[in-house]
Amino acid sequence: MNTLRIYSCIALLSLLSLAVSGCSRNSDAEKARSASDSAARKAGEEAYKLAHKSKEAAQQAGRELRKTGNQIKAGWQDAKHRAQSQGEKSRD
Repeated sequence: MNTLRIYSCIALLSLLSLAVSGCSRNSDAEKARSASDSAARKAGEEAYKLAHKSKEAAQQAGRELRKTGNQIKAGWQDAKHRAQSQGEKSRD
């Protein structure tokens, strides 16, 4: 009977040690996961900031392009009116 108790105690201790080591492995895995999550979070924040800056730059470029287009249109209209007025003078 004593050997049965000894073997059952050894088996119980073995199972407990496996359970404890399994829990510590999970916490190490969780720490590694949280570290990678933190790195991923930082990368996501940087990507968001970059996208926001890109959006602002694109909007600014659009405004400048629209302004340039308006200036080109105004120059075209001026040249058109000059050509028409010179053509009318030539006819007279």
